[in-house]
Amino acid sequence: MEEIHDQQVERQVKKKKYSLLYVDDEATNLRVFKANFRKFYNVFTSTNPIEAIDILDQEDIQIIVTDQRMPEMTGTQFLEKILPNHPDTIKIILTGFTDIEAIKDGINRCGIFKYITKPWNFDEMKGVLERGIETYQQAAESEEHIKELEDSNVELEGRVKERTDELKKINKRLIDSIRYAGLLQQSMLPNDRYLGRQFHDHFVIFETKYLFSEEFVWTTRLNFRSEDYTVVALIEFDGKGIVGSLKTLIADSVLNYLTHDRKIFHSGEIINELKYELDAAGSDELQCDLKVSVAVFDHNANTLQFSGINQDMIVFSGQKSKLLKGDEGDHFDDPIADKIAIEPNESYYMYSNGYYNQVNEDGVSFTYDKFEEMLKSIQDKTMSEQREFLMSNLQSWKSGSSLNDDISIIGFKL
Repeated sequence: MEEIHDQQVERQVKKKKYSLLYVDDEATNLRVFKANFRKFYNVFTSTNPIEAIDILDQEDIQIIVTDQRMPEMTGTQFLEKILPNHPDTIKIILTGFTDIEAIKDGINRCGIFKYITKPWNFDEMKGVLERGIETYQQAAESEEHIKELEDSNVELEGRVKERTDELKKINKRLIDSIRYAGLLQQSMLPNDRYLGRQFHDHFVIFETKYLFSEEFVWTTRLNFRSEDYTVVALIEFDGKGIVGSLKTLIADSVLNYLTHDRKIFHSGEIINELKYELDAAGSDELQCDLKVSVAVFDHNANTLQFSGINQDMIVFSGQKSKLLKGDEGDHFDDPIADKIAIEPNESYYMYSNGYYNQVNEDGVSFTYDKFEEMLKSIQDKTMSEQREFLMSNLQSWKSGSSLNDDISIIGFKL
């Protein structure tokens, strides 16, 4: 089934190729990149940022990939220069380890979608490009809704002429900020095709109160030489609204850096390094309380290692359940985490507290005990059936009212 789905996706890409511009002062890198991706995209290349600007003005480019270190100007300078004329183009930057802090500072200023540390590999680059195209498509689809809002502004202009310019500016800033945050959230979620390559069966529930969320689910699979790991993380930033959603962008990049580049496969060490990087990013006003859980599956040793801060994990083997408890945030100083054996046909669940904190019309919370009992009752169902059951139960509990908390759950079988 997986191969059939991959073939369908490839046929769709052939029907409509998106265009990509790669800028790098080393011609060899351009040739290698083009050889790898020309069957998926219309690939334009340039060794000169000034020449690249001409290409952008002449061609309909959806994605830009640029090296950070170039003699004429840096990658961030190049992206900052083209940002006013190409705000919707997806921007990806390649960088070495020593330039990561400079890239973090330029994420918002330059409109960077993602940074990738060198040397990149094909699977990582292809995955980032695919998510970039998904984000671009979502932005294009939302333009119709933005147009409706702009039309409303025109009508308002006739009624309150003296305030029109001010209202348009405020409205545009709000719409752009909310839309951008929401699109970033969706682009970071692992899609079904990606999860299908990692897990035998799975589901993800990601429901938000607003267009953006302070939570996200992250997972990766690394199978290289003697290493064979699956890493799953679920993160929640408490109490900062849109700041928390932007923090997820940094956390997503940090997790990729810790696992793919530094090869850290200890759940406790991943959390400690993640906390350190997040604390170092931004001012004190941008700090958020962190809730996180990380599960590391070692497929060679057939073991699971779990660590968490104010988040837990449930493992089901048939009707028997095992609760893997996370630590309280103030006591997470020791990265030691117990390893347990992976048993055949186990089901794994990682979650924020959003689902069982939902309040019904009588002001009653669903509670964790009910949540655990419900998971136990659906162990005979497939993961897609479990998701349908959980969503149906949520809708019944809420009786049509809006969410009072974001919800993130991932369930899977290896």
